[in-house]
Amino acid sequence: MPPTSFSRVTVVFGSVLVNYAGRIAERSVLSSLGWAAGTPIDIEPVLPDVLLVTSSPQSVYAIARNGQLPIPAPIRRAVRLRIGHRVLLAAHPDQHRLIIVCQNAFDTLVAGIRDLIDGGEQR
Repeated sequence: MPPTSFSRVTVVFGSVLVNYAGRIAERSVLSSLGWAAGTPIDIEPVLPDVLLVTSSPQSVYAIARNGQLPIPAPIRRAVRLRIGHRVLLAAHPDQHRLIIVCQNAFDTLVAGIRDLIDGGEQR
């Protein structure tokens, strides 16, 4: 089987903890989008506990010098994202966007899957 390339991957997944500074440091996911230090980005809550990040020349936010993605405190509060929470990252390189699923949404999703498996009963 030939090696994979980010140019042929439709979604690049990652999971990481939000660090002490409210940043996400997951280089493989961010690099799949081609976002280098200084790349201007928009970050917006789009669903409960879900963020959408896109590159935007007019944005006031940017990828940090160390390549990490900063999530400002007001945005973290809006989606109940805390320092130390785990997030699921889904980068769509062909669409130049990143979806961040916060821990609370992921917990709800997994609980729903568990309920489907258990038929609504705890095992």
